[in-house]
Amino acid sequence: MTALVAGVAAVAVPLVLVVSLFGHVRRPGLLASALRAHGTLPRALAGPVAAAVVVAEAVTGVGGAAALLLRLDGPMRAAFGAAAVLLALYAAYGTYVSRTRQNAPCGCAGGGTPMTGWVAGRAAALSALALTGALHGPPAGSTAYESFIVVTAGLGFAVILWTLPSAMIERRPAG
Repeated sequence: MTALVAGVAAVAVPLVLVVSLFGHVRRPGLLASALRAHGTLPRALAGPVAAAVVVAEAVTGVGGAAALLLRLDGPMRAAFGAAAVLLALYAAYGTYVSRTRQNAPCGCAGGGTPMTGWVAGRAAALSALALTGALHGPPAGSTAYESFIVVTAGLGFAVILWTLPSAMIERRPAG
């Protein structure tokens, strides 16, 4: 069972981080703007912190994906360990902001999702997956059928976790 979860992590975590990276590249100022709206750090630091966050996502996401594709155990574990820490920090920060700032923008992946507990929950789930990947390592000795199941499940988890915060927003009709 752990091998299945680690395999799902090996697909879902880098995929979500790489897609997030593309979102940040597409709308580069959105994260810095969201950080300013959160009011958790000096306004002058919002740009540099946003840039550092994007670089951290790029290194962990692309590094994890490359290590997985090249079947490099050590580098994959390191990338997933770093991703687990990064995503745990996101979960803690998201929890704090969602509890202290109403209607604050998330700034996540260049999207317009507000910061909610669902954003923090997504980060926590991804952190747990990344930790499993770091502890278990890349899937080894899988048959084609097992690999298909793991990749399909990983893609499914990535899509569910990616869309979860947006799907859980309660929209009320105007009027």
